[in-house]
Amino acid sequence: MVPRAISVSRSVRAVKSACWISSLLLLSSASLASSYELEAVYAGHVLTNLSGGLQRGSRYLDNLDLILEIDVAEALRSGSGTLFVHGLYTNGGTFSDELVGDLQIVSNIEAEEAWRIFQLWYELGGETWSVRTGLYDLNSEFDVNETGSLFLHSSHGTGADLGQTGENGPSIFPISSLALRGEVQLESFSARVAVLDAVPGHPDDSASNAIDLNSDDGYLTIAELGLPVTESARLWAGYWRYSGEFESLSDEGFLAGNDGWYVGGEHRFRIGSRSAAWFLRHGQAEERLNELKDYTGLGIVIDGPIAGRPDDQFGIAVASGRAGAPYRDNLNQAGGGAARRETAWEVTYRAQISSHFSLQPDIQYVQYPAASTELDNALIIGLRFEMAY
Repeated sequence: MVPRAISVSRSVRAVKSACWISSLLLLSSASLASSYELEAVYAGHVLTNLSGGLQRGSRYLDNLDLILEIDVAEALRSGSGTLFVHGLYTNGGTFSDELVGDLQIVSNIEAEEAWRIFQLWYELGGETWSVRTGLYDLNSEFDVNETGSLFLHSSHGTGADLGQTGENGPSIFPISSLALRGEVQLESFSARVAVLDAVPGHPDDSASNAIDLNSDDGYLTIAELGLPVTESARLWAGYWRYSGEFESLSDEGFLAGNDGWYVGGEHRFRIGSRSAAWFLRHGQAEERLNELKDYTGLGIVIDGPIAGRPDDQFGIAVASGRAGAPYRDNLNQAGGGAARRETAWEVTYRAQISSHFSLQPDIQYVQYPAASTELDNALIIGLRFEMAY
C-alpha cells in the first residue's frame, strides 16, 4: 500500500510553503532587528507497518512550524515582556488509528489536517520569575524530557498517562487552549503552576482552533517542581487535576477526580570519549476515567556514535502503558482478550547532514497494540527528515 494521494499532494504544498517561507526568512534576516527571532521547521515522516496491528501499509505524515518571538521593549521602544506566535500545519495523515491500532501513537506528528495558531502568548517577568498567558503548549514547559526528545514515539514527549486525558486531550500538540502560567526559577529549584481551559479547540471538529471558555468544561490545573541534582542531572515531579466530571469506563456515570502525577529524571554522562544521557519517567492516572492506569518510559541516547560525526545521535527507548482494570474489562466483554500492557520499543539514529537538514531512520516494535490480545505485535519502520531555518 502506498501513501494516500491526497496526503501526498497536501504534503507537497506544505513543502513548497516551507521552502518559500524559509527563503523569505533568509532574505530578510539581515534587515530584521535584534528584537525579532524567526524560525521555520518542516518535518516529513514516512512510516510502514510491516506486520501485526490492524493491517499492513504505509503513510506519509508531515508538520510545518512557523515561529516568531518578539522582545516587546526593543521592538516598540517601550513596554516590556515577550510576545510569542507559533503557527502550525499538519497534513492529516493517519498511521496509528488505521494501521497499528495502538493507544500511545507511534508518530509524534500524527494529527488531523489543519492550519492553526498553535501558540500565542505574552510573557512578563525577569530572571527569577515570570508570568505567561495566552494560547499555550503545556508540554513546552511541563513534563519536558530533553533526552527523550530524540525519539519519534509520542509518549516520549508528554507521558501517555497525561497525554491520554481530557475531552479533547490536554493543551498539547496539535491543539492548545488558553492558559495562565506562573514560574519561579532559583538556583536550587524551579516551580511552575498553570491553569488551562480543560477543552482545547472543539471535540467534534479536530481541525478547529476555537476558544470557548464554557464553565461546564471546567479547567485543568497542573503544578511541577524541578530539582537540579548536579550540573549533569535533574529531577522533576508534577501533579495535575481536571475540575470537571468525565464519563467513567465502568458504567458509573460521570465522575469527578480525574487527576494524576508524574516523576522523571535524566542524567548526562560519558561513555569513553562520547557524551551520553539516560532518562526515566513514570506517571499515573485515574483508571476509572482513562484507558491507561500508568505509564513508564526510559531510554538512552549517545551523541556522536560514529567517529567523525559529532552531531549525530543514536538512541534506544521503551514506552510502556499499563491498561486499567475497567478498560481491560470492557475489552473482555466485547469478546476480545485483554493484555496488561501496551509496550513500544524504539531504535533510532538521527544523522545531521547539515546545519539545516537531518535524516532519522527509525524502527519501532509495538507489543499488544491497544493492550489487546486480538492484535498481533506490530513492526514499524520509518524515516523522518527535517529542514530547519
